[in-house]
Amino acid sequence: MELEAAIAWPFAMGGAIAERYEWLTDGMPPAYGMETTHRLRQDPRVLLTFDGLEKAGARRWMEHLVAMHGAGRWHVPLACDAVETTAAAAADATVVGADTAHRRFVAGGNAMLVMPGQPRLAEMVRIEEVQADALFLETPLLRDWPAGSLLMPTLGCWLDGAPQFSRFTGDDAPYSVAFRAGETMPLGAPESVPSYRDLPVFEQPVYWTQDPGYTPARRVATLDDGIGPILLHDQAGMVLPRITVEVTAVGAAEIGAHRSLLAALSGRHHPVWVPSFAQDFRLLAAPSSTTLDVEWFGFGDWPLQANRRDIRIERHGAAPLYRRITAVNPVTDGERLVLDAALPGGFSVDQVACISFMALCRQDADVNALRLWGQGVVQSQLTFVGCQHGL
Repeated sequence: MELEAAIAWPFAMGGAIAERYEWLTDGMPPAYGMETTHRLRQDPRVLLTFDGLEKAGARRWMEHLVAMHGAGRWHVPLACDAVETTAAAAADATVVGADTAHRRFVAGGNAMLVMPGQPRLAEMVRIEEVQADALFLETPLLRDWPAGSLLMPTLGCWLDGAPQFSRFTGDDAPYSVAFRAGETMPLGAPESVPSYRDLPVFEQPVYWTQDPGYTPARRVATLDDGIGPILLHDQAGMVLPRITVEVTAVGAAEIGAHRSLLAALSGRHHPVWVPSFAQDFRLLAAPSSTTLDVEWFGFGDWPLQANRRDIRIERHGAAPLYRRITAVNPVTDGERLVLDAALPGGFSVDQVACISFMALCRQDADVNALRLWGQGVVQSQLTFVGCQHGL
């Protein structure tokens, strides 16, 4: 079906600005054996949400556009990728200077130029070529744009339901609006991430304003016929921890890396090693080649179990190390961990910041949201659940 021509949404965005990605994964947790999942969407569905406040002429114009074009297609700016132009661009120019690195400008895509706080001064452009410091346009600009103008990539969308315009006064309207993307949104090229046993490790900085959460859950089936004793069956036979973290990405590079990670995880589809974010072992002495002496906490009193035998060794000023514990032996006032591979020499107890368990996990949901907090700062909450695996 031929789509009605899209028009721009140039109005200022404020308050709760978010991008929501919705993947779709098929799979069931098994009673025994390995977990399997199937990715049903190649790309996520995207929902863009934000708040605003318009008044006087801009408010009347906005309400009229929604009333007349509410079921039509819109060019909606991606506020997370907003950047100021680095040089003035005159009418009839076909080049706009801006730092495009790690932002979702794509050849053949669309972008919007707008003067902050002046929605009438907005212009849609189509991108012919993207370079690190400029966009080359398919057609010349219609008006002059001074340096410092706002440049944003846009996404073709439909309104996800009609917005409600509150009558704060007779001529002021606060509102919340949601747009459903009608085209694929680039999430960024996959970036190189640390790996362990051929699977990625979650290494993005955690925002400790909200404490990370850790629950040592298990998959337990309750057998109760209502007459006799109640029986419990540990289906997985291993701990399946639930880990919740808040991530803050600052700047275009970190935001792009986080989007890339979300694309790689694809909701619940792909597993990743996730540390517990706790001091699970306290090192007593400088490590030897394949052993670590740690304070006693009864670790060796139980058989080694999946999701409680792989560790992350965080060091000051050096990359973290990942190892598997193969045996535990008692020593004076502690326990000796035997590792599956040799450690690099030359680091002391003082250089070890933290030794944490790692568990192989998947995300607990097929939905991720990026919340924009000021220009160039994004927060995102991730919840992981342990996988039933044979690694």
